[in-house]
Amino acid sequence: MRDTSSQPHRASAVREVAYPVEHVWSAMASLLPYCSVCDVSVIVDSPGDLEAGTKFRAFSGHAAQTDGMPSAEGGMAGEIVDWAPQQTVATRLEAASETVVVCVEMAPASQDTTLVTISVQVTPRLRSRLAAAMSRSSYARMARRTVEGEIQKLPAHLALLEEREG
Repeated sequence: MRDTSSQPHRASAVREVAYPVEHVWSAMASLLPYCSVCDVSVIVDSPGDLEAGTKFRAFSGHAAQTDGMPSAEGGMAGEIVDWAPQQTVATRLEAASETVVVCVEMAPASQDTTLVTISVQVTPRLRSRLAAAMSRSSYARMARRTVEGEIQKLPAHLALLEEREG
């Protein structure tokens, strides 16, 4: 019997939005110190501009502050694993029991609209076959729910960018 304890579970969804690719890229390819849409704080660990290889830590809610600066301790380790400006951005998060990769792909549907594909891959950490078999459907549901949530948040991310720019 083949060991499937660490096989990835994938889900994806597509949504067309009434914004040009450049706008969608600006909204989706950023690591904000705090995103009110996602209720997540991010601390970038790598110097320089965002690109493939940029490392960060993600925290649920507002990150703890020390001397007015967010503390880099705790949270989930993350990395930008794909970066093709105005086309694709993907991040990998390392949680305690799984690795989650979220990929956002953008393609012009027309001059002023963009087709956005959001894909999620959840890969459980190796563990016993029995535990893996019992949780397999949970990981598949997690991937589906994450994609559904991210595709639903897309308009709010685009509106947040307009607020930041305005």
